[in-house]
Amino acid sequence: MSENQKNTAGDAAKTEEKAAKKEKKPSPRKKKKFSAGKIIIIAIVVVALLLVLFPGLRSCAVNTARKIPGVNKLIPQSGTHTAGSGTYSYYTVTARDITTSLAGTGTLQAYDSYNITATVTGDILSADFEEMDEVKEDDVLFVIDSADIEEDIEDKKKDVADALEDINELYEDYEDLKIYSDYSGKIREVYVEAGDRVADGTAIAYVVDSDTMLLEVPFFAANTDHIAKGAKATVTFSSTGEVLLGTVSEISNLTSVNAYNSTIRNITVAVSNPGGITFGMKAYASVVGNDGITYDCSGEGTFKYNEEETIRAESSGELEAVYIDDGDYVKKGDLVAQISSESLDDQLENLRKVYDNQQKALEDLEERLEDYTITAPISGTVVQKNYKELDTIGSSSMSSTTNLAIIYDMSKLTFDMNIDELDLSLIKVGQKVNITSDSLDNMVFEGVITKKSIVGSSTGGTTVYPVTVEVEGNDHLLPGMNVDAEIILSSTGEVPAVPVSAVGRGNIVEITKAQVERPVGTFDAKPETETVNVEIGATDGDYIEIKSGLSVGDVVVYEVKNVQVQEFNMLNMMSGMGGMSGGNMGGMPQGGNFDRGGMGGGNRGGNTGGMPSGR
Repeated sequence: MSENQKNTAGDAAKTEEKAAKKEKKPSPRKKKKFSAGKIIIIAIVVVALLLVLFPGLRSCAVNTARKIPGVNKLIPQSGTHTAGSGTYSYYTVTARDITTSLAGTGTLQAYDSYNITATVTGDILSADFEEMDEVKEDDVLFVIDSADIEEDIEDKKKDVADALEDINELYEDYEDLKIYSDYSGKIREVYVEAGDRVADGTAIAYVVDSDTMLLEVPFFAANTDHIAKGAKATVTFSSTGEVLLGTVSEISNLTSVNAYNSTIRNITVAVSNPGGITFGMKAYASVVGNDGITYDCSGEGTFKYNEEETIRAESSGELEAVYIDDGDYVKKGDLVAQISSESLDDQLENLRKVYDNQQKALEDLEERLEDYTITAPISGTVVQKNYKELDTIGSSSMSSTTNLAIIYDMSKLTFDMNIDELDLSLIKVGQKVNITSDSLDNMVFEGVITKKSIVGSSTGGTTVYPVTVEVEGNDHLLPGMNVDAEIILSSTGEVPAVPVSAVGRGNIVEITKAQVERPVGTFDAKPETETVNVEIGATDGDYIEIKSGLSVGDVVVYEVKNVQVQEFNMLNMMSGMGGMSGGNMGGMPQGGNFDRGGMGGGNRGGNTGGMPSGR
């Protein structure tokens, strides 16, 4: 080997050694890149951990699974697109009602209910009804033996009558305090004055009737046989010779002998007093007999009053007032004096108290008698009957306050649902509510909001307000059922609509370019499409209103992203994990320039209504 060859070989060896060292030198560490699939897996793990730590989010996941549309894809603003890779779906534009609503839960209760109780004791004589019978208000339900109280009522009626009789007797004593004149005439003399004390029989005044004066004169007994009552008479006054006419008012049956041994009989002649005749005046009389002969008296007679009497008190006490003076004229029945009633007033007050107490006791007994007949306080259905005929209320095994029966008025049913303070302004009395129950598949009932309370309750910084919903009674809904309620906040009516996922950014929709065969469901080969601009309106989270740009019957094509499928699978998995029920979280941002896009606000736990969402 020549020197040049050795040098060449040495250089080659050095070159190989350097190359070997260079190969052994560690290369710098490159940063790891995460694929989209790994990101999704990590997201699933994070969400699962959140669900374990915060069970209340599970219901949010369930609701979101129903509402989250697919991720919007980037679509060119114009042009025709050829088939690409992915999963696609057709949708024929149809008319549908786009609604927004609030969701919540509640427990049904009867519109009205009443527990029938007894306030009395005794044997039940009749109870002519059974459970589930329909009754009307005031129908008789129970009749309880009332023999004892009816006897008490009769005794009390007698007590009331006795008390009333005592009062009436005292009123008679009140009348005795009033002193009346039993005669008509002139007061000759008043014996008392106000303030005097009188007793029964005390003389009050002397009254005489001087309008008619009586002249008693003697006649020979033989002549009186020819004279009768009513015969006309002529009276001649001894002192003046004046003559007045009179009438025979009385003929005495007694006879006597005068100073001349003649048998005489007195005759009384009544004379109307012209005003000058006074007591004790003397006069003669002549009377026309039955035979027409005028017979003269046998002697002079004396005038006396037609009537003279003394007015007397009929009770005792102090004279409160005297209403007459000497010389006054009175008529029969005139009040002449009044005795004070102070003592009787006290007696009357006590008697009235006794009467009132007896009357009140009677009314109480009669009112209690009504309690022995128990009637239905409301119309409705007897849902429970606890006692029957011949049972004894108030026995050792029963209490007089125990429920005898329970009636439900199920003509309507009501329930309360709690509404978050953030949503309360959306609620109005009269709004319609769709009601469903897990125990009644495929049945929807319509209710209405009848009350919106302003009395809220706060928990953990969140305030909710009860809203009362009313639904007509039917054969399916029953008190105690748990129901789901959806308050309808707005409704568009029947309008053209497409799935939210079919609308891309810029409000672009892809439609089929030609009448091609459309497979059912999803498919992998995208057909040729063209894009159109649309005007969008209301959305319920699943579908969105198309105001212009599409018509009913147009066919749209949209891509179902794998990430969307994975999201739905993940959320369905979450919904199966169970756990505590929470409020509905707001939906993810809807794609496109939606009027109502963006993150939705959610409910904050409990059975509160959710933020407006679609059905």
